[in-house]
Amino acid sequence: MKLRDLMTSTVYTIGSEQSIVNAAAQMRELSVGSLVVMRGDAVEGILTTWDMIAGCLGAGHDPHDCPVFRHMSSPVHTGRVDMEAVDAARVMAERGVSRLPVVDDSGVMVGIVTYANLSRVMEQLTRDLLGGWQRPVT
Repeated sequence: MKLRDLMTSTVYTIGSEQSIVNAAAQMRELSVGSLVVMRGDAVEGILTTWDMIAGCLGAGHDPHDCPVFRHMSSPVHTGRVDMEAVDAARVMAERGVSRLPVVDDSGVMVGIVTYANLSRVMEQLTRDLLGGWQRPVT
């Protein structure tokens, strides 16, 4: 299965110069745990609640004056729309990331894949495989 078939097309973003307070307010409003950080049309990083808590607050920084780029996770590893799900899972595991922005052939972000997306695919694959092993009852 290709990433285009399992990615989430709605991706919430924030500008890299925005404050941590603005990011936290946006995450609360959207009920999400991360935002993709953009500089223009380019993916620059990912900001998670953990980045804000451990990186900003835990370090004693003022979240009103602290820009997102200071605490985002970067560099960002991306997947392409035609990448196989198993390859994306491998990249995520090797790089220790739980979110993978998906870009098209022009490098424009068109979606995001998370472990949740991948686990649904693996669950369906397991059902399909096990279903093929069932024998008719005689």
